[in-house]
This record gives sequence, structure tokens and C-alpha cells, in this order.
Amino acid sequence: MPDSTTDQSKYPIQPKTLFIWSTIGILLFLLYGNALAKWGHDVLSDPNYSHGMLIPLVALYLIKQRFALLRQAQAIPCNKGLLFILPALLLFAMGSVGGEQFSQRVSFVILVYGLVLFLEGREIARLLQFPIALFLFAIPLPYILYNAIAFPLKLVATKIAAGTISLFGMPVFRDGNVIHLPHTTMEVVDACSGIRSLMTLITLAFLLASFQLRSFWKRALLVMLALPLAVAANAGRVTLTGLLTKSNPAWGRGTLHDLTGWGVFVVSFVLLMGIAFVMDRQSVK
Repeated sequence: MPDSTTDQSKYPIQPKTLFIWSTIGILLFLLYGNALAKWGHDVLSDPNYSHGMLIPLVALYLIKQRFALLRQAQAIPCNKGLLFILPALLLFAMGSVGGEQFSQRVSFVILVYGLVLFLEGREIARLLQFPIALFLFAIPLPYILYNAIAFPLKLVATKIAAGTISLFGMPVFRDGNVIHLPHTTMEVVDACSGIRSLMTLITLAFLLASFQLRSFWKRALLVMLALPLAVAANAGRVTLTGLLTKSNPAWGRGTLHDLTGWGVFVVSFVLLMGIAFVMDRQSVK
């Protein structure tokens, strides 16, 4: 007589379930193929979203970590999944008509979650909601929203940097997002606005909060703290660049300039980890 436990370990997914999801996968490819291809291209070509390349790997890792729980979970279809499926399809239709990629990509993530909830039920949807939600952080913002965020960030970074440089006794004049120094003129462009580090830090803060903190409010606070941290870090980078260019103009461009960017980002991430650690210790007490 065959061992049922062994059979289940060899075949954790029922053939019927495999067939249903394979069919859904084909339908999703036919519907979203173009949008997904453009999404992948944008993530690979846009340095502001280079962290998006790691998100599928992180999501797969998280699913693997939950695999034992997923096998034990009871699949009970839930009609509430339609509350996600129908709006997602409507959003996709609107995005397709308007040629708007952001809406199509958001609709894909919502639709996948809705399908899991509808076909597999609440328990499995709960286990997969975090890996699915991660993909939202890999969606490039629309240019209108991107510019609306990047421009104020440039001005804030420039203002803080100019004020800090003056504290070191160096004459400085600020004109919008341009800093005039006795030895050079620096323009804080979009690439130096801090939005790149902001997007990555928010994603990392979301991961840290989910792994390390249990309280919803502490998780939300950690994610929100990524914004001022990214702004302060970028202002610090501009300040450092201005001071270093006095001795060597090469610090304002090329490899050395990129090095300061990486260094400041690493410091920001370490600070974020420190904040998460302190918040976690407070919850233990």
C-alpha cells in the first residue's frame, strides 16, 4: 500500500490546481505580455529602479520560506477575490486605452493577488500577499509624478547643502538648484536629486519592517523615515562633494562622484537598519 505522506511530499501541487494555474498563466501572458515586456525593459534601463531586478528573486525566496506553510494551508476559494479582480481588469483596460503603463503594471499585481484569493482562499492569499506586494516597488513612477517628487528634492538638497557648506567658512551662493562656490559651480540635477536612493531605501525599509517589526505602526513609521533619511543623505552627499572639489575637482564628476553616492547610500542603509533594530528592541521590552 503506497505511503500517502510520501505521495504528498512528491506531489505538493494537485494536477487540477496545476492545470488551472497553467491556463491562467497563459491567459495572463496573452493579456499582459506587452505590458510585462515593457516593464522589464524599463527596470533594466532605468537606474532609478535598478533594485527592481532583485525583487523577483526576493519574492521567490520568500515563497520558498513559506512553502511548508503553503502545503499545509487549506485551499478554500473566496469570492472576495472578485473585489480585486474586477477593478484590476478595469484599471488595465483604462491604462491600455490611454497608453499608460503605470496603471497596467499596478493592475497586474492587484489581479494576481485577487486570483490567488479567489481560487485558493484567504489563508494562502495571506501567506503570499507580501511577496506579491513587493512587485509594487519595482513599478517605475509616471514621469509627471516622478518630476513632481524629484524637483522639490533637488531644491531641498541644494538648500541644505549650501547652508552646511557655508558653516565650514566657504563662500557660497545658491541659485535654485545651482550652487556657486569660489572654485566651481555645482548643479543638482535629477540624478543627484536623491530620488534614486529614496526609491531603494523605501523598498529596503519595507523589507526590514516586514522581517524585523511586528507592530503595524512601527512598520509604517520605519517606511516613512526612509524619506527624511534619503533627503538628509543626499544633502550630505552634495555638501561633501562641494567640500572635496576644493582640493580635487574630480570629486564632482565620474567615478569619484559615483563613489560618494554609493558611500552615502550605504551609510543611509546602515542607519535604517539601526533604527529598525532599536524599534525592535523597544517592542521586546
